[in-house]
Amino acid sequence: MAEIFLMPRIVRIKDAPTYLGTNINYFNQYIRPYLTELRIGEKGVGFDRLDLDRWVDDYVKEHGRHAN
Repeated sequence: MAEIFLMPRIVRIKDAPTYLGTNINYFNQYIRPYLTELRIGEKGVGFDRLDLDRWVDDYVKEHGRHAN
């Protein structure tokens, strides 16, 4: 039987920068202000993976270019 890998819909704050390929400082300064935070329990924070993907799509539209 094949193994199934499920990507979680909610990405925790500690994993969000890695998911986007950046570091926590860049994430907090330039990306996080544009996202909706989701409270997880009393202290946990997460982000909707689709919201993270939309941020990347917008970033590519604005700053992307074809490779040489």
